[in-house]
Parts: sequence; C-alpha cells; structure tokens
Amino acid sequence: MKTNLTKSFEVPQKTELIWNHLIDPTKIMDCVPGVSIDEKVGENHYKGKVGMKFGPMGVKYDADIFYNEIDIENKKIILSGNGVDSKGNGNAEMKMTINLTELDSGGVKMDAIMDVTVNGKIAQFGSRLIDTVSNQLFKQFVSNFSKKLANAEAAA
Repeated sequence: MKTNLTKSFEVPQKTELIWNHLIDPTKIMDCVPGVSIDEKVGENHYKGKVGMKFGPMGVKYDADIFYNEIDIENKKIILSGNGVDSKGNGNAEMKMTINLTELDSGGVKMDAIMDVTVNGKIAQFGSRLIDTVSNQLFKQFVSNFSKKLANAEAAA
C-alpha cells in the first residue's frame, strides 16, 4: 500500500539554525514520535528504530535511514528510510523531500513531501488510517521541533 503526504509549516527562527538541526539526525529524529537513531553506519547512513501504533496494532521497524541529498545552496534535503518489522510482519519504505523557503517576516517555511509504502499486516488498515496516523505524527513533530528550535535559539 502506497500513500503520498504533502505538509507545510512555518517557524520563526533563522534558516541557519533550522538547517543545522535538519541535517543532524541526532538533533531532529527525537522530534519524530517513535523514532530513535542507534548508530551512524557510514556517510549519511544511520540505523535506528521506528515504532508506531495503527489502531489496535503496534509495529516496530529496524530501520536504515539515509540522507540521499543535502543541497545547501537550495536548502533542500532528500531523506529515505526502509525498515523491516522486528516481528517479521512486514516492511515499510519512505522517501521525503524537505524544502526551506525564507519568509519576508524573517522566519522559514518548511515544505515536506513524503512517499510512504507499507507492506504486511499494517497495509490491511488501508491508506485512510495510515494518513490519519501520519497526520497525527506530523503535528507532534511540528510541536516538538518548534519547541526544540525555540530552546536552541534561547540558549544561543
């Protein structure tokens, strides 16, 4: 089952602070509920865990996360990830493109496009439930990331 999500949000901080967080998985991944980075495997390649609940069913994926492109000049990042359910009940793949646009107000608009493919038991729930869960996770990410940026800005 494949689904596509497009999301945008704005933050008042400067581009440099936001960019430095986005390109460092140790600063960004803990903002995503259920995601942890366990180790750096190679240049722009990390291993971690992704866990989430879909209705009555929870899954935990052993995941590989890649920064496929970090375009400093155009402020664009392409990430991909793939994971296998630790219980052998399926797998998932994700590709996400993030674009930053500086706003006249001094903040930054972040646009994210995600293509997600889920196979196995979770796919039975269909794209509507997966979209709903993804929307909830995105809202939590925006809240967590915004707080983290505000704290980093205050500390600087």
